[in-house]
Amino acid sequence: MTKKTIHLGISMAGAISAGAYTAGVMDYLLEAFENWQKAKDLQQEGKLSGIPKHNIMIDILSGASAGGMTAALTAAAIHTNFDHVALTDVVNNTDRLAKNPLYHSWVDLTEEDHRDMMNQMLSIDDIENDKQGNPDKEVRSVFNSGFIKTIAERHINNMIKDKDIQRPYFAADLEIFATLTNLRGIPFEVSFGSPSYARVHRMTRHFDIAHFKLGFEQEYKKDGRIPLHFNDAEGLNKDLLVQSAMATGGFPIGLEPRIIKRLGKYIKENKYLNLGNRPDLHTVNPIDEFMTLNVDGGTINNDPFELTQEMLDERMNVSLSGGRKIKASEFESVVLMIDPFPNHSDLPDTNYRPLRAFKFIISQILSAMLGELRMKEEVLKSAYGNEDYTKFLIIPSRSGANKETENYIACGSLGGFGGFFNKDFRKHDFLLGRRNCQQFLKKHFSAPVDANNPILAYGYEGIEDQYKVWVNQRDYFPLLPDIRVKQDEISGSYSIVFVEDFEETGIKFPEIKLSYLLGLQGDLENRISSLISNITNGEAPEREKNENDIVKRLRKKPWYDKLLATTLYQPLTGLLLWFAKKKVKGILARKFIDIVVADMDKNGLLVNDKK
Repeated sequence: MTKKTIHLGISMAGAISAGAYTAGVMDYLLEAFENWQKAKDLQQEGKLSGIPKHNIMIDILSGASAGGMTAALTAAAIHTNFDHVALTDVVNNTDRLAKNPLYHSWVDLTEEDHRDMMNQMLSIDDIENDKQGNPDKEVRSVFNSGFIKTIAERHINNMIKDKDIQRPYFAADLEIFATLTNLRGIPFEVSFGSPSYARVHRMTRHFDIAHFKLGFEQEYKKDGRIPLHFNDAEGLNKDLLVQSAMATGGFPIGLEPRIIKRLGKYIKENKYLNLGNRPDLHTVNPIDEFMTLNVDGGTINNDPFELTQEMLDERMNVSLSGGRKIKASEFESVVLMIDPFPNHSDLPDTNYRPLRAFKFIISQILSAMLGELRMKEEVLKSAYGNEDYTKFLIIPSRSGANKETENYIACGSLGGFGGFFNKDFRKHDFLLGRRNCQQFLKKHFSAPVDANNPILAYGYEGIEDQYKVWVNQRDYFPLLPDIRVKQDEISGSYSIVFVEDFEETGIKFPEIKLSYLLGLQGDLENRISSLISNITNGEAPEREKNENDIVKRLRKKPWYDKLLATTLYQPLTGLLLWFAKKKVKGILARKFIDIVVADMDKNGLLVNDKK
């Protein structure tokens, strides 16, 4: 029996504000799927012909950080109908744009005419406003990240499935997962010895995933996938998806860490969290709620394509069928990775210098630890050798980019935080993502015709010449044909139109005014002042506050210490704190702005209107 379906997992890398690029790619990808499906439906009804018959089934949406947030947003968005973004809409149709959940989430964010994103992120409401759920005035992050909760709840918790919507190219049991860096950790223990001599070695794993599957609680198969649906206002585990989306995007120190509460069974019974799938090694109680504090999923795994591939293999019973098929003539599954930062510049430094001074060592140690955490040894082992048609990658590309600074996307400035400074940056990257996706589908997401892959041979049977693409002296079949349906106004008949290349000239690289950046000084100083004033706030558990009795006796304070504290120490401390805030906030604010200005200028984004 001829197989007719290619199974697809989509993995989205971490990107901070450059999630706008990933969202643009996904918007165009969904548009291409919708139009192909529309053409196939018309062909089924006998109203159109010449449409490729094979299928692509999206089985998995995954990601880290901004990519994980986009995966969660997409999982919610596919349950309703929405218009896709055109260049003309960005210019003059804001109402239409606001109805697109991917654009509204990543480009609009929570921006208002009188309150842009930097105004919100430098606000001190998260520290000093009791209504924000922080009565102790704890400093939880450098920036105010309250906007993330607003976005996640707006497009996930408030999503209700439109019963008329049909997207058969998404699996009914679609899996969605986001990587997490679990600060509490998942406890394991390993037994050593024999029946007469038993010892236990305990370990804690901090890599984590929030792993969901569309379906119902009664369908749960004890596999750790958290059941999820959007069938009504209450839904199922929508709030847990919101928690997970916020947690995977909690950039360390910069944005607030997030709490996730889930039943222990979703950890203990998940083979990707329970190493070796051994329940006896896992010490999490399956029936209790397991609470964790989490930061950005990209800290440990920023590109979870290998995990996506493992899950796709599991769904296709690869181990039972003799291994994954990777050649052009036989592949049946594909992982598509979207990566706004493909690490082009992270090649070996030919001018490496071993900096041994203490001031350099700490940063090198942290960098080494992070690099090792993200190392994908198994992927490297299988990366070379035979052709592999199971891995595809979409990355930013535009003419006019500086190859030395690699400023392909505007949001890539400041390590990915640049997009929060200017909405035009996010608009540009969203549109560039759409254009890059269109080019990718046309030129790269394909397989050679002469490989005679049975799925594509079936799909293009009798219509080969119409869809062939000539690349590098060889004919290719697109895996996903990028077509549109056109209806004649007079006869009512249907025909197909092949999408023409986007005009990149319509996507102008954006700019930001120097005067705007300098104008952030006041808000920055106010934020820094609040950070300094409240940096020590936050109650520690009682067991951490208890002092050792011996130390207390050794360091017993003299009788006059309390008197000095009330008459001299406290006022002096207050004066020093006031002086520090007054001077330090200005120094730090100016230094921050200097860094921003220099980086924006290096990336070709700055307009010097202060000459």
